[in-house]
Amino acid sequence: MPKLPRRIIVLGVLRSGTSLTAELVRRWGAYAGAEDHLWKSEADDPRGYGYMEYIPLQELNDELLDGNDRLPPPPEVLAAKAANPTYQEKARRLIQAMEAETLKNQAVAWVWKDARLPLTLPFWVNFWDEAIYIIPVRHPAETILSAAKTEGVDEENVPYSAGLAYWQYCLLTILSYTQSTPAKIFIAYDQLIAHPLLECTRLCHFLNQQCEISSADFQSKLDAMLPQVSKSQRHYHHQKSLAEMEQTTREQRALYNFLRLKTLYPDEAFNPDDFALYPGWREYLQSMDLLLTLQAFGLRPTT
Repeated sequence: MPKLPRRIIVLGVLRSGTSLTAELVRRWGAYAGAEDHLWKSEADDPRGYGYMEYIPLQELNDELLDGNDRLPPPPEVLAAKAANPTYQEKARRLIQAMEAETLKNQAVAWVWKDARLPLTLPFWVNFWDEAIYIIPVRHPAETILSAAKTEGVDEENVPYSAGLAYWQYCLLTILSYTQSTPAKIFIAYDQLIAHPLLECTRLCHFLNQQCEISSADFQSKLDAMLPQVSKSQRHYHHQKSLAEMEQTTREQRALYNFLRLKTLYPDEAFNPDDFALYPGWREYLQSMDLLLTLQAFGLRPTT
């Protein structure tokens, strides 16, 4: 019986470099899915690489989130869906399909990426045992500005406080569910763009080690990865540190510093109480979600 391929999960908040990271993993040698099952946008990425998202995974995540990816679902909602036989069967079928296609393509691993995975992670950890995690780390203000552009929000109207709360929730979820596994690596997006050789080398070594494969073709893997990284990919470079942004909380600043530390020491102990979200954060995001929905329909909230 052939050895089952390893499962590589790229976990990062929206616009943090997840697409680039997933593409690097594919260039390293992981299977990402059939070309017609990968979501692409030629307008946003004329090279044709797209966003490296497996469409069947997108569709199931849509169901898990009830079509709303701006608001983290309550944990009990995802727990109920993880216990639901219908959702269990859908999840297992997706994983089995990826494993079968990976074996058919003679790859040692497959990779999944969806920027909503931090929201649905409490569901998925029930199904992908012993996954390998790659976690991009990017200045949260840069992710917020980039995401705002996709929502059609002018830069001067960007709701930083809401974006920071969303970012904080996603990263706390990622840290909570990956802390116990040694099979993880944190990649600083700015370092990847500034020093692609160093960071791609580090990622390649990590993947080779985790997948227990020979380093005989290390250079060829590295040669395939490096051309994918370009300084032009950093469309938003935020000059201010979080300490200089009045919208940030002490916990958010501490969390970003901790994530930077994790890029050097991935097993550094994590205490979620050090980075706790403030009371009322969910209600605030609900209000912002309603406001964005009204704006999308050309409406204004009544006073």
